[in-house]
Amino acid sequence: MKHFLTRGWALPWLVLLVSLPALAGPHPGLFFDTSQLEALRQKARTTHQAIYRPLLEGATSYLDSTVSASGLVTWKTTGKTLQLDRREVGNLLVVLAFVGQLSTDSRHLELAKAWLLTVSAWGNLDLDGTHDLIQAHLLGGVAVAYDLVAPKLSASEASRVRATLQQNANALTQSSKGGEWWADEYLQNHNWVNHAAIGLAALATRGELPDSTTQPWLELATGNARKVKRVLDLVTDGLWHEGFGYVTYGLSWHLPFVSALERVTGTDVGDLALVKAMPRAQAATQLPERPYQSLLLHGNFYAISKDMGLMPLRYAATRYRDPVAQATADTWLRGTTFSSYAPELNQRVFEFLFYDASLRPTDPRALPLDWYGDNQQAAVFRGGWDKGALLFALKNGPYGGTAGWQWLKSGMEPRGTLNISHDHADDNGFYLYGQGSWLAPEAPGYYIGHKSSPGPAANQTVFHNSLTIDGVGQLGEGVRDQSDSAASYSWHLERKGGIPFFGSSEHYGYTIGDGASLYASSFGLRRWDRHALFLDRKWVVLRDVVQASRAHVYRWSCHFMNDAAREGAWLHGRGENGQALGVAVVAPESFDATFTEQKPVHIQKFNATGSVTHAEVKPTTAAANVTFLTALVPTPELAWASRPMVKALDARTPDAGLKVTEGTATHHALFNDLPGQSRSAGGFRLEGLAGAVRYEGTTPTRVLLVQGTSLSDASRTLISQTDGIRVLEADGLATETLRLSGNSQGSPRVHAPLAIRVLWNGVEVPFHRDGDAIVVGKLDAPLPTGVTPVDSADPRSPVVLEPSSSDGSESLLPEGPPSAMPPLEAPEPEASRFRVGPSCAVGGGQLAFTWSLLALGGVLAGRRRRRTRPPAR
Repeated sequence: MKHFLTRGWALPWLVLLVSLPALAGPHPGLFFDTSQLEALRQKARTTHQAIYRPLLEGATSYLDSTVSASGLVTWKTTGKTLQLDRREVGNLLVVLAFVGQLSTDSRHLELAKAWLLTVSAWGNLDLDGTHDLIQAHLLGGVAVAYDLVAPKLSASEASRVRATLQQNANALTQSSKGGEWWADEYLQNHNWVNHAAIGLAALATRGELPDSTTQPWLELATGNARKVKRVLDLVTDGLWHEGFGYVTYGLSWHLPFVSALERVTGTDVGDLALVKAMPRAQAATQLPERPYQSLLLHGNFYAISKDMGLMPLRYAATRYRDPVAQATADTWLRGTTFSSYAPELNQRVFEFLFYDASLRPTDPRALPLDWYGDNQQAAVFRGGWDKGALLFALKNGPYGGTAGWQWLKSGMEPRGTLNISHDHADDNGFYLYGQGSWLAPEAPGYYIGHKSSPGPAANQTVFHNSLTIDGVGQLGEGVRDQSDSAASYSWHLERKGGIPFFGSSEHYGYTIGDGASLYASSFGLRRWDRHALFLDRKWVVLRDVVQASRAHVYRWSCHFMNDAAREGAWLHGRGENGQALGVAVVAPESFDATFTEQKPVHIQKFNATGSVTHAEVKPTTAAANVTFLTALVPTPELAWASRPMVKALDARTPDAGLKVTEGTATHHALFNDLPGQSRSAGGFRLEGLAGAVRYEGTTPTRVLLVQGTSLSDASRTLISQTDGIRVLEADGLATETLRLSGNSQGSPRVHAPLAIRVLWNGVEVPFHRDGDAIVVGKLDAPLPTGVTPVDSADPRSPVVLEPSSSDGSESLLPEGPPSAMPPLEAPEPEASRFRVGPSCAVGGGQLAFTWSLLALGGVLAGRRRRRTRPPAR
């Protein structure tokens, strides 16, 4: 080398080396390399066959085809045509290129190459002039396909593809840096998809285009991913304010980008609290007979994708070694018939790549039946995990979710815009599903809140199972003409529903939704507390306490799949598969009922009949205060005449409670408005918020007490405790083994004349007898085997958040046993209406800690101009 330098060659070679880009990386390289191909092919034949088969069939169906910039696909031999959404062209490039790598049929790789060269020849991929999703899908598709197909391209062909990538990555980068509306919307999927496309283009051409070209793309995409991570790490329950469909759509491009980024550069921005929590949320809301559907339908309805959610589950399973994620995905896979429509299968490519078949799934039946989501403020109760189970949910979160609401309120970094265009005015709304049938869905539909959106306005409260006042729904319904930004509306930070109480036991669940701030202040609404009692895991009792400063006409809403009618004090709604839902209206005693058909956009993708039936119940006279007491009673249509009987517990005060009779068993439920109140009705005396008793004939067999000190019938005190009970069930009152469940502390006294053994959450505990009653020794409620107590000094300890209070503060509780989740109550700086006893708070790094650490004060800047854009599914 010394001799080489002395001959005058050093400077020219040095200049040449500096001017050349870095050594090009091998292709494929974003997700796997050639050394892994045979292993991937083996997986396609074995463990991953169920994923690969639709991909292969879908790609095969496009052999002999070509595509135009209009999205029109033409099969050259037959002349058959198909019009694609042009976003789907980008999706299809990913599918064709991946199958081209794994297939032994060379025609697949030739097809992928032909489509890649055709699309690249278009040059400008902004086919609709918006610098948005169409350009991003095409750019991302070209980038991934180029990485997979590059070895088959000539130098000139590769150059042509890189030129198209450069042209469009530059354009989207300029749009982002120029302040395009999606640039700072970190809780919106346009932001994720568009920046992911820029990042994938940078990674695919790294070392082949000059660093001065690709590095700005990569820095922008990586910087955006870091900002997205900071905001998504606030979403600790795995639920999304726009609904499951929108979050999984956005992740279908974001997760592949962050995965490729880590593989190529070592930069890890893919550890996301949202994604980590999603499997448990999906498991909780997964419908047994159609596991691709969620019980929570909130947000804009575009369609029910049968495979979109699988990829994030496999990502979470592999990244976090999460057996719940694996089990949820496996359940989804086993219970679903998949399409081989290739333009919508790009996410299945990454599902294939993320899936680790060696991870053993958990048994979902080992999970707690009941679940609470703090971000979306959602309570979910299940009758079981098997087919036929009854599922109920109450959803009451703010626009943007609690994380978005706090992000906006605190002005924390990264500063950005909270887009609420896909959120509906649906809070304090409920959902009911059972026996393979939607029993009380909402009217799922699409309406973006723009004047140009095709109606009807499906984001209005009347399309959900909620409440209207004088025919008007919640704040933010209908057209939002000041923009899509929540910061444009002065009411946004005041409009905040919540779940101030949630708890459950072996046979019961109880939750409360606080809807007082959901409506315009001009109504003078002081209270709307929606109490939901999951009774014997067979029925749902709803008690709505509504109070205002002046008289109003309140209308209580419920939806049915296929027609409904009034029959005396009942609403008879028809579901699917020969199922029906009876709604027994116990209070008000005198009411009117009306029924209308609703046909929001895309409803036919939910119900093939093209509509759902909306029922409204209203008192016959306007009043300032009203209490609705209803029972939701599922029954087979053929057994309608022999359905359980429901009557008021006391005809003099019908809103105080009710009685459900089924065969020789009767179930009594009694309520107060607040925990500190007392009430006598129907021969019962309740000190506390709520109670329930089951009798077999005249013998009490089970009792429940919620936020109270005692519940008595005409003959004896059934359960009591001086310290106050949060949620405590005593089952087996007439047997030798008394089973206590729920989450309470202290020393309860229970009527159990035959008991010689007491189990509390499955753990045997000491007791002493006092006549026909037993008194449990004073101790904290024991945890079941396998549940670790929270240790504030150990950040690895499993915790669940209590529901947020009105000021956003939190506290933490240990996770509860199966079917006996501890109650989660909102700590408040002042006395809570629904809280008994001190907070069970420990240190921890969840929402409250993150907000306090990152919040910089101030408010999210500026109203911003709304831009109309195409729907993002």
